[in-house]
Amino acid sequence: MKASHILHCNLSCNMITKISPRFGTCFSHITTLNLSSNRLSSIPKEVIKCSQLQSVDISINSFVVFPTILLEIESITDIKAKNNFIADVDDEALEQHANLELVNLEENPLDQPTHARLSRVEGLRIVLTDRRVQEWEDLSC
Repeated sequence: MKASHILHCNLSCNMITKISPRFGTCFSHITTLNLSSNRLSSIPKEVIKCSQLQSVDISINSFVVFPTILLEIESITDIKAKNNFIADVDDEALEQHANLELVNLEENPLDQPTHARLSRVEGLRIVLTDRRVQEWEDLSC
């Protein structure tokens, strides 16, 4: 029997709260990973073993911090992280990634300085929701 490699992995809509550290070893050949619509708040560092990964969707989860471990994967070209709870993203790390083309951060509560910095990033497409002033930020009452 001929060995085969899984290239696309869709684990969306499964109420997953944690990804096993063995994931990177077991699925080292995947190019597309969809983890959207779960309850994830982190990705194990072992995911860097997915050395051919190009596209990751972590939308509609519970991420508070942007998973910078994804930026350690050279082959990654797009990261969809919309509708999480991410307030801050390292814009310099995004800009320094050689192959990254798209980062979707729509519907995240990005703080004002982060939103402004991300809006100025060149060389890759960053999708943002127009920023609204939060009630707690408006002290003009």
